[in-house]
Amino acid sequence: MTLIETLAFHTSFVGRRALLNDVREHLASSRVVTLVGLGGVGKTRVALRVVEEARAGYRDGCWVVSLADLVDPDLLSSTVAEALGLQVNDRPWGVDTLADHLAERTALLVLDNCEHLVATVVELVVGLRARCSTLTFLLTSRRPLRLSGESVLVVPPLSRPDEATVATPESVAHYEAVRLFLDRARSARSDFMLTPDNAPAVAELCRELEGVPLAIELAAARIRVLSPQEIGERLAERLGVLNRGYRDAEARHQTLRACVEWSYDLCTPAEQRFWARSSVFAGGYDLEGAAAVCGADDLSADGVLDLVGELVDQSVVLAEATAPGHTRFRMLADIRQFGLERAEKDGELQGIQQRHARWYDELVSRFDHDACGPHQIDWLHRLRLEQANVRAAIAHHARALDEAAAAMAMARQLDLYWSASGLLDEARHMLEIGLASGTGTPQERSLAMALAARFAVLQHDRQRARELIEDGMALATSVDDPRALGLLLVPDAMLSVWEGTPAAAAEQADRAVVLLRAEAPRPGELMALFVAGVCHGFAGNPAEAAYRHRQCIARSDEVGEQHMKALAVAGLGEQELAAGRLEEATVLFAEALVLKQQLGDRMGMAVALDSLGRVATAEGRGERAALLLGAAEGVWDVVGMSETGNPFAFAPSRSDGLQQARRLLGKQRFRELFRRGSRLSLDDAVRYALDAELDEGPRPAHAETSPLTKREREVADLVAEGLSNPQIAARLVISVRTAQGHVENILRKLGFSSRSMIAAWVTQRRLMEQAHLAAP
Repeated sequence: MTLIETLAFHTSFVGRRALLNDVREHLASSRVVTLVGLGGVGKTRVALRVVEEARAGYRDGCWVVSLADLVDPDLLSSTVAEALGLQVNDRPWGVDTLADHLAERTALLVLDNCEHLVATVVELVVGLRARCSTLTFLLTSRRPLRLSGESVLVVPPLSRPDEATVATPESVAHYEAVRLFLDRARSARSDFMLTPDNAPAVAELCRELEGVPLAIELAAARIRVLSPQEIGERLAERLGVLNRGYRDAEARHQTLRACVEWSYDLCTPAEQRFWARSSVFAGGYDLEGAAAVCGADDLSADGVLDLVGELVDQSVVLAEATAPGHTRFRMLADIRQFGLERAEKDGELQGIQQRHARWYDELVSRFDHDACGPHQIDWLHRLRLEQANVRAAIAHHARALDEAAAAMAMARQLDLYWSASGLLDEARHMLEIGLASGTGTPQERSLAMALAARFAVLQHDRQRARELIEDGMALATSVDDPRALGLLLVPDAMLSVWEGTPAAAAEQADRAVVLLRAEAPRPGELMALFVAGVCHGFAGNPAEAAYRHRQCIARSDEVGEQHMKALAVAGLGEQELAAGRLEEATVLFAEALVLKQQLGDRMGMAVALDSLGRVATAEGRGERAALLLGAAEGVWDVVGMSETGNPFAFAPSRSDGLQQARRLLGKQRFRELFRRGSRLSLDDAVRYALDAELDEGPRPAHAETSPLTKREREVADLVAEGLSNPQIAARLVISVRTAQGHVENILRKLGFSSRSMIAAWVTQRRLMEQAHLAAP
């Protein structure tokens, strides 16, 4: 056993206990178990640990045969015989002679590093398995052997902190990757400690190295001369930096490059070409993208699936399920970097980057055309998976002056994506780069200016917004483009509201609606309708405001659009809140929140959280208000809207809401809860906003916890009585829409699909309550 393997016994296995247990369970039910995984992930260590723990269960012993240095497959049997302690010079050793020796033994035979001898290992295992009924095999390989009855277990990378983790010594020390780094760093420098200063850098290192033990050990070895921060800064060239391992480790484990080259040399020429070409993908890929970008005369699109499958088998490519029925593929960073180097060496890198950029041009164009419809959620999910690739494609176009217009067009077509993902800073940066290049037609530039102006308004950059609107108007007028003029009127109206002329803003927004009505698809018209509703609300025209919001909802429903519909629903909620109809406002804001949660729209969820916080203030529920307003503030900070906050709320309502919540709680208590709310994860904040009831007293000991609010339980009781939504509305003196919203919330919270299921749930709860009351 090498030093590197011996040291590994003392760390990293507490967290891998589940994997070790899985291996032992499979060994109990299968005679051939193969541990697969990428190079350096720790397959050998896991196998050796299993041998150490399971040795007592094999009467005649456990043997470990390392095949890493074996080049000639004809020597496999004699290598195994030597590991068994047999005299290899006495006679020729083959499968039959080995079987004679092992036939009656209850033993475990470990064959380590089989990937370069797969065919010969298969022949050996098949022969011994047939002749030795009590012999069990544990194999390690970068690819499965594909034997009948073979149990394959993937050895995953070590657990490591994610980007959301606030890195402190206490919060990251339990992660396997961090513990391994600390152990190896202390071996290199005995006084190394995890501190508040270096914990973020250590966490980032382990995350960047993706939990691969070999890479972490090689990084930790640098701690003698570099700090964790300095090591992290050099990781862009990790294949050169991580090049000093233990001298007694196998040659392919002494540097990261040697480990990757070992895998590369085991691939066929076609697999090597695909490896190099697919390295151009920055954030993984699906089969459609791989075929489009990597397919060529020497690599047919039809053959891509087989190549991907082979590289997955060899642990070069990782397959990950991203949604039911959808698989995505990616490489770890060091493997991808090696592939990019090979593509450049082969003279293919520039051409592959161009094909990659063209593919994402097409994808973004399809998104722009199709996303305002019933598949909006799916499109946003897909674009978020492709975010790194889209960024790479835009950057590729932006680097060349003759392609800068394409970069600007891509950034403009991502309007919905930027908005729903809260990436306003990035969107403005990309658009400004394109505009600064001076490229593009007047129409293309005016459309880009309209979007950049809208995002500038949302981020309170009024001066830049005004400059973009004026320049865009001049360009759009010069080519008589009604679409560009309409889209420019939208941020112009928003700016007018904040400049104190809401009546003029309402007129501008209404003109935008007329100009954009003929647009297909219709996101511009929907945006204009919603902004017109907001402007009329600010102008003191509640009926006109509500009419335009309802128009926006109706037009959205016609095409199955959800993003603008949710904002319009929240807009109706603002009118109800302003009129003091708090229950109706709550239902509308909750509906908007659910719609935005389905879209993963951070900014939209923050709008709804802020609105529900202001409702709670009006109800006198100070703690709930402070938490929700704080949760919204946490999002405003992230998306660069801390100065504007909820841009669609009446300004006095927002500021008064904060002041009233302070008065309800006192400054200190309000500050504590507001800060706590700002630290909530978005999922927790949404869950609290939709389900929690802070102001209820303690429940009876026997009472079953219900996710429904008091009003929702009243509505559920009426549903159980067989009342329709209009009848419920009349009984509770609320609007029909509010009653409908309550019923939809009940169905969602309980996971039901029909009113009859609600009725059955109510009946069951009543029977349980009666039983508790009757009990002594």
